[in-house]
Amino acid sequence: MNTQVTPWYKGQLRSFLIEIIEGTISISLLGALISNFFYFIHEHVIWRKRLLKKGKYVRIHTRASIRNAQNITMGNNVRITMDCCIWAEKNSKIIFGDNVLVGPGAKLFSGNHGMIQNGIPMVYQQRTEADIVIGNDVWIGANSVVTSGVTIADGVVIAAGSIVTKDVPQYCVVGGIPAKLIKKRDL
Repeated sequence: MNTQVTPWYKGQLRSFLIEIIEGTISISLLGALISNFFYFIHEHVIWRKRLLKKGKYVRIHTRASIRNAQNITMGNNVRITMDCCIWAEKNSKIIFGDNVLVGPGAKLFSGNHGMIQNGIPMVYQQRTEADIVIGNDVWIGANSVVTSGVTIADGVVIAAGSIVTKDVPQYCVVGGIPAKLIKKRDL
């Protein structure tokens, strides 16, 4: 018994090619390319031209997002890994000490939207701002969030997925939502 199987694309190659050509030569493709190009420039190029103050051996992953780079200072040997958001505001700073590791997806925001019920949408309200200060030898775990006004002292470890809303004393391990003391680091 000899049964031949017809390939799924048999007789459809012409319609596939027409679909590809129509999709390639379209206003939608041109719009998507332009939009993505400008988004890439905004997210990954413009901030690099600003006055980011950094020490030696600083590594910032290409997929990190930086805002108001002129208000960010990094010490020596700082590592900002993929998908991090380091967003300073116009009137507040984010300061990193030496030997700081920021895990993938971590977010540091030195500002926030206003939320007063005054008839003005939150997106247009005056922003609240406060500096974030990170000490030396700090590890901020993956997908953690550090909010405005927080100081993280030397030697701190922030567990992955934590939200840090208050200052953290030196050589502590904190975690959770909101972050709380888990233990002191061993000597």
